[in-house]
Amino acid sequence: MDWAALKSKHVHAAFDAETRDLHVKFPGSPPVKHANIPLHVYQNLLETDDPHFYYKYYIAPSRVSPDRRQPVSVASYAVKLVLLLAACSLLLATSLDPDHGGVFEESELRSN
Repeated sequence: MDWAALKSKHVHAAFDAETRDLHVKFPGSPPVKHANIPLHVYQNLLETDDPHFYYKYYIAPSRVSPDRRQPVSVASYAVKLVLLLAACSLLLATSLDPDHGGVFEESELRSN
């Protein structure tokens, strides 16, 4: 991965075509990684007359935080779905009978 100087001469960028990771280095700060960037976005960054503007509006929103980018498992989605369904069921159960304020007597539950 080779670093290229942008037209501002103070900003450098490197692109990994295999992983589509873009690394941008500003003066006085460590390189910033951006994941899943199309090649044409990198090429536009190299060619633009105002790389700071282009970076801010087209690339910066895709920044990858080193500690936060972790694969999400199917199990975590399943747990969230179960919690959501339980919350919906609770809301529906408490709003079935407005006369009782959502509270049912034991005998009413058995008779239904």
